[in-house]
Amino acid sequence: MVHDFVAPFLVYYKTMKKLLILFSILLFTAQIQAQDTLLLDNIKTVNSKIMSLKSDISRTIVKSKKTISQEGKFYFVAPKEFSAQFTTGNYMIVNEKKAKVDIGLFHGTFKLKEGNTMKSLSNIFLYGFQGRIQDLAKESNYSLLTKTENDYHIVTATSDKKRLKGNGYKKVVFKFQAESFLLNEIILYDIKGNVDTYTISNAIYNVPIDREIFQF
Repeated sequence: MVHDFVAPFLVYYKTMKKLLILFSILLFTAQIQAQDTLLLDNIKTVNSKIMSLKSDISRTIVKSKKTISQEGKFYFVAPKEFSAQFTTGNYMIVNEKKAKVDIGLFHGTFKLKEGNTMKSLSNIFLYGFQGRIQDLAKESNYSLLTKTENDYHIVTATSDKKRLKGNGYKKVVFKFQAESFLLNEIILYDIKGNVDTYTISNAIYNVPIDREIFQF
């Protein structure tokens, strides 16, 4: 008789315990998502006010057997133009609907069409410097994870392997300065395991930029 009474109680207890654990997980997830959204909103609010910038830029490419370093100048005018020009003679220029590139595996002039690699690469920079990380994630099928570490807010965008044909990068990391929310570094991880890091320094914001820089 005692067993008949206790058994249903144990089932009820175990069920409620599982439900409480599930609820706790869902609540924790919701809190994390809310924190992510607040941080991403702050990043967008601050960077949306940047109409132009010019800065120094460094690029480090880590491949399986070698590391390559480059230095140069970077120019950006919102919403659709930027130019990275390196002392090695390499460059990447984006002007509205086209890009002219001599960098890495890319050489020549390309039309920026939805879904192609050059469009996706261009958007990483354009959206990054405008703080539009959520828009980038939506268009490129990235999932986002944020954290604050040392002096940076770090946003990691990860792509589903099945969708890599559209952009060629399995992961993109954006590092924003913790105090100012301004973009400092972009790190690209491609499907071959190469790591391409772009870091800006000595940036000057909202200054006149010679638009000839973006012409080709």
